[in-house]
Amino acid sequence: MKNATGSVGRVGRGASGRPVLASADGYAWKLPGFVRYEHAPIMQAMGRMLRRVSRLLYRTIRSLRQLTGASGLRHVGSIHRSLLGLALAVAAFGSIRAAPASPLHASAAQRPTGPRIWRPPTGTLQWQWELDHPLRLNNASDMGIRARTYTGAAAANPTVYDIDGFENSATTVAALHARKDRVICYIEVGAAERYRPDYHRFPTSVLGRVMPGYPAERYLDIRSTAVLSIIKARIAMCARKGFDAIEPDIDDSYTDKTGFPITRAINIAYDIKLAHYAHHLGLAFALKNGDEPAFAAAMLPHVDFALDEQCFDYSTCNAFYPRFLRAHKAVLEVEYRDQGAPPAPRICPLANRMDFDTLYLNSNLAGGRMTCR
Repeated sequence: MKNATGSVGRVGRGASGRPVLASADGYAWKLPGFVRYEHAPIMQAMGRMLRRVSRLLYRTIRSLRQLTGASGLRHVGSIHRSLLGLALAVAAFGSIRAAPASPLHASAAQRPTGPRIWRPPTGTLQWQWELDHPLRLNNASDMGIRARTYTGAAAANPTVYDIDGFENSATTVAALHARKDRVICYIEVGAAERYRPDYHRFPTSVLGRVMPGYPAERYLDIRSTAVLSIIKARIAMCARKGFDAIEPDIDDSYTDKTGFPITRAINIAYDIKLAHYAHHLGLAFALKNGDEPAFAAAMLPHVDFALDEQCFDYSTCNAFYPRFLRAHKAVLEVEYRDQGAPPAPRICPLANRMDFDTLYLNSNLAGGRMTCR
């Protein structure tokens, strides 16, 4: 999140080289050394055609033998055997099961795919962001139900919840899934919080300056492999609990005075590693704030949606619009009522035209919401 100066902070909590050909079952077929990769599909097609011709000829021979006897058809049988032999020879390289196909050689349709990943859809998306305390499933304010739009009309109930990954249990996530809701896991990736159970795992050398306004939190040296490992463990925790996506707070610490020489390029490389790891575990991954245009553009191919605070207040929405929406990636946006947010009647019509899913919340993120649509 952002403090009054606009800096990012937080609110609330084929080893041999021989060509291989991918098959529909996700494996690869080794090809003979004289066969170039691009020839393999042609040879497979030839083999299938020859096998079909061979079977047709065989059925014809059987029928003629029944009518005329075999003596006059020996030369036809010889042709049949030759065709069958050729078909088997052409297709023989497909008889040996090998390792999974290399992505370099397999087509897009043939490449093995990872777990199916849910991504927040563009268009109207009703969501709730509650980080102050564990989500109370029986509390209307926590759940964001019976909310109103900026016009005073009744708002639809949320179908997506963004909640704290440490403070909420797998049981809570499962209960939301039982309601057909999706759940985003909030974690910090650029700072360490003393109140988290994994704080002791961070070496002293990777703990930087105290975050302004948050005395229990210190910036991390994201260049460190130890930091990468611990943050990956946080993502894995979210996956074990059944979350659908990751909200990575403090993912653009290069804009702050962290105590370390963190550059934009270093931050991008670090965030991309985390995004790819989340995808490997079947989780969507957000760009959190990151509303410096060059940074957002670099992250766009690697993230699945954006979650931004106060881009209308800080006039930084152009970092996401229209790039993210052209890429069919949702933008979840929040303005803080208790921090002097621009009036909703002025902002909401613009947010709706931009297809942002904008909420008006209090900055403690303790429940309640007003929607723009």
